[in-house]
Amino acid sequence: MSSEKYKAMAAQQVTCRSTTVGDVDGIFRLVNLMAESGQMLRRSKFWIVTMLANFIVAESKNGELAGCGALFPLWTDSAEIVALAVQPHFQGAGVGKQLVAELLQRARTQGFPEVIALTRAVDFFSQLGFSVQPKDKFPRKLWRECLECPRLENCDETAMSIRLVEAAG
Repeated sequence: MSSEKYKAMAAQQVTCRSTTVGDVDGIFRLVNLMAESGQMLRRSKFWIVTMLANFIVAESKNGELAGCGALFPLWTDSAEIVALAVQPHFQGAGVGKQLVAELLQRARTQGFPEVIALTRAVDFFSQLGFSVQPKDKFPRKLWRECLECPRLENCDETAMSIRLVEAAG
């Protein structure tokens, strides 16, 4: 079977769901696997447990963790997609798009007018309707997490956002 056929089949067999405590170890391994390759920041199990209610996972029909991501409220005006990670053998199969679509739906349901992402995957988020923004547009993000980041002085991430609700007026 060709890799394209496999990836298309894999994406169809993945469903997104809310997380349980049983997902913590898998999320921890996946996020830190992506961090080892420089694609995201490392996360502690403590951080994952404290964020567990914000996470969703993509799970294959056989119960394999295909990917994960979380929606973190910054304030009443915005939330951030964090810790978006997809298992290497599921990458390119649409799993990341499914996760982002589900996280955006949750943001809409919760009433957030805007969702941001700090990312190196600019093309991926652009395809999903996000646009590049200046980082200083998101001061709550900067104060919440960026000041403690080991890459603060040499940040190579791009700030992106998508409006879910148009501003009044």
